[in-house]
Amino acid sequence: MKNKLDINTWNRREHFEFFKNFDDPFFGIVSEIDCTIAYNKCKEIGASFFLYYLHKSLVAVNGTEEFRYRIEGDDVVCYDVISASSTLGREDGTFGYSNIAYSRNFDEFAENAAKEIEAVKNCSGIRLNEEAKRLDTIHYTSLPWFKLSAIKHPMSLQRKDSVPKIAFGKYFESNGKKLMNIAVNAHHGLMDGLHVGKYLGLFQ
Repeated sequence: MKNKLDINTWNRREHFEFFKNFDDPFFGIVSEIDCTIAYNKCKEIGASFFLYYLHKSLVAVNGTEEFRYRIEGDDVVCYDVISASSTLGREDGTFGYSNIAYSRNFDEFAENAAKEIEAVKNCSGIRLNEEAKRLDTIHYTSLPWFKLSAIKHPMSLQRKDSVPKIAFGKYFESNGKKLMNIAVNAHHGLMDGLHVGKYLGLFQ
């Protein structure tokens, strides 16, 4: 489900009108997250750390209205629920796209993820199906091989994209804490750094 915003009364109308026709209207922020408690919790319950932080990110996304805004034609809509369109790796070194349905309950989310992981593993190619093309998602990627300091996503200038992109780097230890850098790229016509800060606060 989704609702159309009344752009004429929207307090971001001028911001939206200004940025919507940019060739690349996305801005990017990299921030550091303390994931010590989450990592230890995963060890305690035997959960996948990747699925755990992906789930907690989605909880924060769904709690931040601006992350649920999308541009559809000339309209701005707000989706009720956002799921995860995440890249998932295969043993041969390739990846495929997925669509992991959101549930507030972690166990249900992990079950949904397990089905998508199996589907990606048992096919080849990029798997850009209709589910992966949905707008009511966040485009996620995880880069567990290195500490993330910046990221540049491929962008099609012919396609007017408005789906936020979130990337996670390798976790690292500092002063007895486990930390992880996260990169958020979002359409500047739909949100500002203030809203990214709100999401990061909820995620933390």
